[in-house]
Amino acid sequence: MSGIVRADVGIERLVSFGRALRDNGLSVGTGRINDFCRAASLVPPEDLYWAGRGTLVAKRDDIPVYDAVFRAFFGEDLPAPPEQERPQMTVTKSGSESKQGEASEEVEPELLLASTIEILKEKSFARCTNEELAQLAELMARVRLAVPKRRSRRRQKAKAGTPDLRQTIRRSFRTGGDPVERRWTERRLRRRRLVLFLDVSGSMASYSRALLVFAHAALKADPRWEAYCFGTRLTRLTRVLGKTDPDEALRQAASEVFDWDGGTRIGESLKRFLMTSPEIARGSVVIICSDGLEVGDPRLLAEQMARLSRLAYKIIWLNPLKEDPAYEPLARGMSACLPYVDLFISGHNLASLEGLGEELARM
Repeated sequence: MSGIVRADVGIERLVSFGRALRDNGLSVGTGRINDFCRAASLVPPEDLYWAGRGTLVAKRDDIPVYDAVFRAFFGEDLPAPPEQERPQMTVTKSGSESKQGEASEEVEPELLLASTIEILKEKSFARCTNEELAQLAELMARVRLAVPKRRSRRRQKAKAGTPDLRQTIRRSFRTGGDPVERRWTERRLRRRRLVLFLDVSGSMASYSRALLVFAHAALKADPRWEAYCFGTRLTRLTRVLGKTDPDEALRQAASEVFDWDGGTRIGESLKRFLMTSPEIARGSVVIICSDGLEVGDPRLLAEQMARLSRLAYKIIWLNPLKEDPAYEPLARGMSACLPYVDLFISGHNLASLEGLGEELARM
């Protein structure tokens, strides 16, 4: 290690502190420990905590572990965070309050920003401006869909489970052929595939862009996830929505879809999907975003939903019309689908999509 360390804290102790953090699960390599030692040589002893936190902690979730190990090495009391002057934002009251001569009220910008975000989360996509949709795109990137896991065919080492005869016999060579050290395996857990179907027909025009942004954010979580859109025909959007830039992804999606703002033929679209790619639906969580206003034969839609339900693990339906408390799924297309739907929610705003993530986590 290079760098001069203060006399009151030896370099061996600093290195041992970094290794203890690594043993407790933090990603602390030799380079980070070297940076920590350099920082410790440049700051006064009372700032050692912040020198380590700035060089050894990579994630916010690691701070509690760092604090516990720091107490064990350097003492019980942790330094208080340095105070910073927060800029104040002045909001002047208007109307009757200003007429009464009341003074202006100072509001912290953090509180104002939090209030704005909460209002935006509850606002329906149909009433959002282009600027608000751009803000929603950033918020949607934080939504995590905890898709249920399944056991794969591949196996991994385990403390208990199925005996691993090959490894057990190999280890027995060290003990004269006696299987003293037994080895075990278990099947790996893997996230199920998520398949999104987005309705881009005329009746969903107010929600289509926001749902495409949601699909773009969701596909970043797993390269195996799929996205399709449908109006009068089915179009696969997995490749274009997998791009990093959301604006470029939406532009390419718009160029590949030729049935924007048209009719809704959910039954025919699902039939084509199940004829060409049934393996994608097998064991997957399928999310259909549509108002269910089918213009095709509802009997065909019911047949395809029955086929899909036999293949998929769960079917979730997002219907923006459910935003209205008085809404009832009386449309012939929606009523034909409901018997095969495991979860029926609105999906009309960001708050409902966050609720979707919570529902998936409970499955």
